[in-house]
Amino acid sequence: MEVAWEEFGIDLDYSPASLESVDVQVESLREDGLTGEGAAEALFVLGCYVGEVMARALGGRWVATARSPLAQISPWPMVVMLRDGSAWDPIGKVYKRLELGDSEYIPAYFAAAAAGGAR
Repeated sequence: MEVAWEEFGIDLDYSPASLESVDVQVESLREDGLTGEGAAEALFVLGCYVGEVMARALGGRWVATARSPLAQISPWPMVVMLRDGSAWDPIGKVYKRLELGDSEYIPAYFAAAAAGGAR
């Protein structure tokens, strides 16, 4: 992902294993004292990357939330809908990781989606 490479100096290959690098990067932003507002662009890009990894690896697609019941699960304009019908909010997850720390570990979020677990 070219933007991530340029912005953070990390190479992302859309593999589930690459989510560890995303998690490390968000933790670094957190340790630097950045807030969701201060890191909004970076968090949005990283959240989109997490969602794209989910969509590719788990058989999903991005869907718009506007004017749909999906707006109840995410303030963002899109979520990832997996083939089992579950909707996931990877952009929101990345923001939560910054806000709440290790309890919002991004690879565990992917693992929960892969196992059909809670969002």
